[in-house]
Amino acid sequence: MKKFLVYSVVAVLLFACTPMNKVVYLNEESENNIEAPVPVKHLLQIGDVLHVKILGVQEEAFNIFNIENNANNAQTTSANLYMNGFTINSKGFIEVPTIGSVKIAGLSIEEAKNKIQSKADEFLINSTVIVKHINFEITILGEVNKPGTYTIYKDNMSIFEALGLAGDITDFGDRTTIKRVRGTKIDIINITKQGVLGSSDFYLKANDVVYVKPLKSVRMRNSKAQIYLSGISSIALIANIVLRTMGFY
Repeated sequence: MKKFLVYSVVAVLLFACTPMNKVVYLNEESENNIEAPVPVKHLLQIGDVLHVKILGVQEEAFNIFNIENNANNAQTTSANLYMNGFTINSKGFIEVPTIGSVKIAGLSIEEAKNKIQSKADEFLINSTVIVKHINFEITILGEVNKPGTYTIYKDNMSIFEALGLAGDITDFGDRTTIKRVRGTKIDIINITKQGVLGSSDFYLKANDVVYVKPLKSVRMRNSKAQIYLSGISSIALIANIVLRTMGFY
């Protein structure tokens, strides 16, 4: 009976627990020195939505170049910015009031800003152009605490920052084979190795999908097997107490 009790407890522990080396980030050291990766520059593409604002000393004179003039209003929301944004059309152009068509597909945000600035300088003196990418989104699915699609309000996003947005990976998430879907290409990222800090996988791009698959032990979490094992252990413990009380051993 004692052996049965021990075996039952060990079985529950083995099936219920996830090994520590499976849940620790940057656990495996890299053999070489890690060089910081260069942040990814998003190249604008058809369907991207931009917020474009042209500012100057005389506000009234510059209003004719802007669709909306409340970007600094506290009530301005991402939805408002999206509705008043400039969508890159099928030919790679956006239409800016008064300035006209500007082709920006294939350019970075900084390059697009400089190109619009050059067009604005043909009409205005001492103007300042602001360009922001509104619909920079990433999707995080699988074994994370808050899966979903997130809008990013910065120029780049690392894999760790993305997982932080999703509330981190659960104890049942496989950190060694995270899938990153970029268009039709799927790459595997292992965040238990320190080498990921210097790899091209460190930074995500707009519209990337990150999927954290479950470990094999997740089957125990979603099945009745763990309940059965716990029940067996409880029965064994009770039986052990009863037999000891009755003087059988």
